[in-house]
Amino acid sequence: MMEGLEREYAQVAVATRDFYAENPIYAFREPSENEKILETAVETRIFTPPNPKQKQLLDGWLDNNKKVFTFTGGNRMGKTTILTIIGICVLAGQWLWDGTKISFIHKKPRKVRLVGQGWESHIKAVVIPALKRWWPKNRPLKTSKNNQGVESVWIDVLTGSTIEIMSNSQESDMFEGWDGDLVLYDEPPRRDIRVACARGLIDREGRELFGATLIKEAWIHREVIKARDENGKPDMSVCNVTGEIYDNLGYGLTQAGIDQFAKTLKPEERLARLHGKPSYMSTLVFPRFDREKHVKEPFKIPLDWIVDISIDFHPSKPWAVVFMATARNNFKYVINEIHSHGNPKFIAEEIVRYVQEKKLRVGIVQIDPLAKGDRNNDNTVYEIVAEVLGSHGLTLDVASKDKDNGIALVNNLLWTENEMPGLYFCENCVQTIRQTEDLMYDPDSLRPTAVKVDDDFTECLYRLALIDTQWYPPVAYDASAQPNVML
Repeated sequence: MMEGLEREYAQVAVATRDFYAENPIYAFREPSENEKILETAVETRIFTPPNPKQKQLLDGWLDNNKKVFTFTGGNRMGKTTILTIIGICVLAGQWLWDGTKISFIHKKPRKVRLVGQGWESHIKAVVIPALKRWWPKNRPLKTSKNNQGVESVWIDVLTGSTIEIMSNSQESDMFEGWDGDLVLYDEPPRRDIRVACARGLIDREGRELFGATLIKEAWIHREVIKARDENGKPDMSVCNVTGEIYDNLGYGLTQAGIDQFAKTLKPEERLARLHGKPSYMSTLVFPRFDREKHVKEPFKIPLDWIVDISIDFHPSKPWAVVFMATARNNFKYVINEIHSHGNPKFIAEEIVRYVQEKKLRVGIVQIDPLAKGDRNNDNTVYEIVAEVLGSHGLTLDVASKDKDNGIALVNNLLWTENEMPGLYFCENCVQTIRQTEDLMYDPDSLRPTAVKVDDDFTECLYRLALIDTQWYPPVAYDASAQPNVML
């Protein structure tokens, strides 16, 4: 009896193994405990769950507010795999491994466009084999070839949904006149092709997914990854996932294989191809900033939080003023900024108005040391601002010049030793966020200098970090405890 059961289980195990081998997209998940026993029985790894970065992308996909996705990083981190799997699942309308539904605003067959690179070098060699590997063999399929002999149209018979494959080498007008639900870019497209494809997503409120190792395509980083809305705020409909080749270690890659690949690379290629950092990103001053983690919606600041204020003065540019709040747990929040032309009295009054309107508990107010100007001049910028602030109970200090330590402190706050942010930015602080994202070291001198020398708000930011305010409770005065005094 026992032998019969063992034989029957062995047959089931082998049949299960063979099914998933033919249909690996159903096994794109963690196995259950029973399935782990099954894997042991057949001495084969059957289930191939997504690597951590692929899982992060899949989780983000279920947020209907996200419309543009980037999956960028080093070579062999599973970019083509995840693009292919998402494309097939969009046709089916669900994650095929667990049945989770993917929502659409219509009930029509889905239309997906996949843009690869060269027909021979990339699409035939990489894209088509990936589609054939991941397409479920138990799901009816029709394909048709184009003039290059490539199976460029894939039709899911069950739903009538289609994948159309195109090449980045085609003229951009070939991409016009299409409407669809999803565009997949396997490696960076030309900008004109991206614009033509994005136009076709309007009617169906479709999505874009960029899977790429960024080498020189700075426009994608500037216009897609760091996209901003019409008000200059970070575009929170964009979901960015960045990884490196090592994220796929144990998910199809071995350390020996990675090491062998690394030997073929020049030193300047390693950052991009192994770690997913193109040359134009390797000099970021605040590389730990991530708008998904650090940007929050504005909120009412509790009255007991301590707010420090930093002012950056320049005679020929708009003033930069940054307000940073320290919460009870000593987390920091950039809650407001002032970016305006005006004389010192006007700017000081703007600061006072904001403080009084929000009833802020102000800690330290500081200004750029240059505001003191000529010591022989009693009417310096510092004196004017100090007089206005002082008439409303605010004391003005001179800010520190310790830029290097300030930058280090900001980076430590952006990602703390507890592997969580200690510094957040309200999304209305447009200039501070933009400069924090964009500030780069000069590649020659390695001195912090941003595009167009645009670093006044980050100057305020690191100076506020140097204050290192620690929260303490407000001092409560009990008037009833004071002795009566007869006059």
